[in-house]
Amino acid sequence: MDSINQIRVAAEMPISYQGKQADQHYIDASQFSRSLAGSTRLYTLIGHYCLTLEVAPPRKQIPLTCYARPNKEGSFEAFLALAHVANEYQMFADVYKDALDWLISKVMGFVKDSLTGGGCVKELIEVIKQQAKDSADLNTLLANGLTTAHADVVRLQEKLIETLPQLVAAAKPSYRAALAPVGKSCHSMTQFAGTDDEILISEAEAMAIRSDADMEVGAAAEFQIERIFGLNVKTGLCRVQLKDQSIHVAGQVVDVELSIPNNAYSKALNDHAGLKVRAKPVFKDGELHRLFISESLS
Repeated sequence: MDSINQIRVAAEMPISYQGKQADQHYIDASQFSRSLAGSTRLYTLIGHYCLTLEVAPPRKQIPLTCYARPNKEGSFEAFLALAHVANEYQMFADVYKDALDWLISKVMGFVKDSLTGGGCVKELIEVIKQQAKDSADLNTLLANGLTTAHADVVRLQEKLIETLPQLVAAAKPSYRAALAPVGKSCHSMTQFAGTDDEILISEAEAMAIRSDADMEVGAAAEFQIERIFGLNVKTGLCRVQLKDQSIHVAGQVVDVELSIPNNAYSKALNDHAGLKVRAKPVFKDGELHRLFISESLS
């Protein structure tokens, strides 16, 4: 290969899209292009942050280029790789790639959790500190990257606490764009797919990230539905009444079983019967806003 055009990869992030058309290896092209554009900006923004501990302004030219390479067969996938521009951050291109991949995945996971009502700065800092004790490469990466611009090592924790909220705010528009296919061409998207540090974004998380309201995604749990109303078998949208509650709550069935004739959800609707389900709740301003139902348990 021509050495002038040879790409020095600093980090890699496989992305996969699951459910709906993506399971047939198809995805809406316009949604996919928006997702790639958003993922590119998100990836370079967080990669730059992990190397410098600086949140790049919206119009700043980041000295990283994001490339895509062919994906393997399976669910619809994309494979992004960060490369350095003009030999910026050259020391990180090869030796510390695994450490940089890990660090970016943890910071990106923190951003996703923060945008869905979670995310704890102190927990992230502790995870990074513990990993650095066991990984000489990560320790060197942090020492030469995160702290070079901040000579006082003691300031590292303070700097993370100060800048991570800024990073979350800066990353939100790109994260929204990255999730363009979720809920339309696919049910979910996985960042760092196939690695030990996968970040799954379901329709519940995508709703929270897209919203300007104060939304929080709860952990998946069992719910007893007293009755289902107005179920749309194509979209999964419905209204449900939970046991011992008089109000109706918006619901959405994302279980593939819904496409099967005489499924548990259609039966419960037709028979005016109750149904025990596993679902992920989304809260808005502290109140239950929607249930994303993933499995029928009875």
